[in-house]
Amino acid sequence: MEQAGRVASNADPISVLICGALAVAGAVLAFNWKGAADRFFDLTSSVTFGFVGSATPRLLRFVGGGIAILGVVGVVVEISVELG
Repeated sequence: MEQAGRVASNADPISVLICGALAVAGAVLAFNWKGAADRFFDLTSSVTFGFVGSATPRLLRFVGGGIAILGVVGVVVEISVELG
């Protein structure tokens, strides 16, 4: 039995934080804040031993934009589940 004023929540606060972190990281890559996309490209190209193919920092910016959009949608859905 629920107490008065309490709402059963199906959302997990950790999910909101993870989606928020994805949104922020994606936005940093998408807007290339302080050259983040260039630095991340240099890091991945050195770690993957040159197998980056036709990837460019510009492609990482597009991917970052997609990650930011998915993160924002995730935050909105988790908050709406928590409130509703």
